[in-house]
Amino acid sequence: MRLSELLPQLQITPAMQSKQNIHAIKSQLNLNIQTLQDLYALPADDAAAMPFGEQYLLHACEGMLPSFVAKHPYFAGWSAVMANVSDIAAMGGRALTVVNSYWHTDTQSGQQLFAGMQAACDAYGLKLVGGHTNIHTDFQPTLSVAIQGLANHLLSVFHVQAGQKILIALNMQGKFHEQTTYWKCFEHVPAAVLRTQLEVLPEIAEQHLAYAARDISNAGILGSLLMLLEATGSGANLWLDKIPKPQHTDWLKWLQIFPSYGFLLTADSEECEDIIELFASQDIDCAVIGEVTDSGRVQIQQQTEQQTFWDFQQQAFTGLNYQKVLAQAPFSNLSRHAQQQESTLCRV
Repeated sequence: MRLSELLPQLQITPAMQSKQNIHAIKSQLNLNIQTLQDLYALPADDAAAMPFGEQYLLHACEGMLPSFVAKHPYFAGWSAVMANVSDIAAMGGRALTVVNSYWHTDTQSGQQLFAGMQAACDAYGLKLVGGHTNIHTDFQPTLSVAIQGLANHLLSVFHVQAGQKILIALNMQGKFHEQTTYWKCFEHVPAAVLRTQLEVLPEIAEQHLAYAARDISNAGILGSLLMLLEATGSGANLWLDKIPKPQHTDWLKWLQIFPSYGFLLTADSEECEDIIELFASQDIDCAVIGEVTDSGRVQIQQQTEQQTFWDFQQQAFTGLNYQKVLAQAPFSNLSRHAQQQESTLCRV
């Protein structure tokens, strides 16, 4: 399938369209921003970050689709925790505790939902510390899970800048969950392996190898790339054939994946090999797939064909763009390295 046929189909998937509803909250935000620390607490990254002594306290929350909770309660419970853990890791953090609220129609399904959450917490070494349970035949099955974590050094989309390389990290040792885009890499994997694979992200942050990271969400690879770039109004040149892909899976399906382990990162070119080696040490495929630009356009190239996937100057995605704020003092005089050092040195 040519890019001219592929990209329009990816632009209108239900997951991509749902992300565009986020822009409605932008007008409700308090944008009294004085420092980079104020930006870290706003919607844009996978988690909100608040200064906490010499660290950052991270908060994230995930909601599962009602149809998913109804049909696959155990997997929905597991996935809600898994997605949250990935959000914390994408910030360079380590997850600590989980709380939840769920609604279901019967006790058995509620028990499966809870069992999935507890199993995921056990696997990732987290405490399931509380929540809110609602069981009634009239309820629509629903699940929301929130997580807390800590980071010593932040990876943030606010650090994205033109010239940085874009990397993708994917666990290719997985399979699709039946009739979904969920790419499962956790089944029959020892808990110790799951934890050490996630530990790569805070290691990268603490070694100052990368600027930003974003976990690959239900918006798929390209939708997640847009969320990596939009906060700074950045564009990108992406080389499609550099993305690791199973041989017998077509691009239309693969670019929509919601993997249990998948991240996009930005870094300087001289750091990319070290990042790739760190992921390889945990059997995770990692490759440089593109470069950040200042054009505001996301250009996709495959062999000799090139197409624009998105142009932020023409159309917002989530609407969470802080480009004008970042252009003002004190941000305009700070290099991204300096901003990251400010993050590390900040005290409350």
